[in-house]
Amino acid sequence: MTRHLLVLIFSTLILVPCATQAKEPTPKKAAQPKSNQVYVKIIMPTDPMDHDKDRPVVESWIAEDLKKLGQARFTAVTGWVPLELDPFTGTLVRDSVWNGGELVDIWCCPVGADIPERAEGRIKVLLSGWGPGGAHVTVSLTDEPGTRAIAAVEQFKMKQGMPYVAVLIGPPPEKPAAPTDRKK
Repeated sequence: MTRHLLVLIFSTLILVPCATQAKEPTPKKAAQPKSNQVYVKIIMPTDPMDHDKDRPVVESWIAEDLKKLGQARFTAVTGWVPLELDPFTGTLVRDSVWNGGELVDIWCCPVGADIPERAEGRIKVLLSGWGPGGAHVTVSLTDEPGTRAIAAVEQFKMKQGMPYVAVLIGPPPEKPAAPTDRKK
């Protein structure tokens, strides 16, 4: 019996230290910071009375800035369009923010958008289209909710004026609800 007791004590002394040498815990992956949502709105240099009453609204801050820039006539041709934030499936230039069309005597090609750069608290938004030559504008601004900017598309200047792009940074989007299966 003493022999079994000695083996048991000896085994315990050997096994206990081995059991207490645990591996370091696997480090948790750092949560990716949520990106702020980016919205764009396209403004064209036409009289809003020439169009249908269901046009998207031009916010007062946009109207004030456009008037300061010398653009007296303008209408929004899109509402606030959210850009895709995933760099691999983003709202690329080939994906349309606005499908273009005719506004009175102005023909416009589709307009696409991309976020080519987002780093160190700054963001660049690129929009291109409007005409067959591919006019484009890059807007650079602080990547904080509430930041906004307006930029002229100078390459597409016409007798009525120039198109403008308004960019607004919103808070990160909420996690979307789980998709539902409508086939049931």
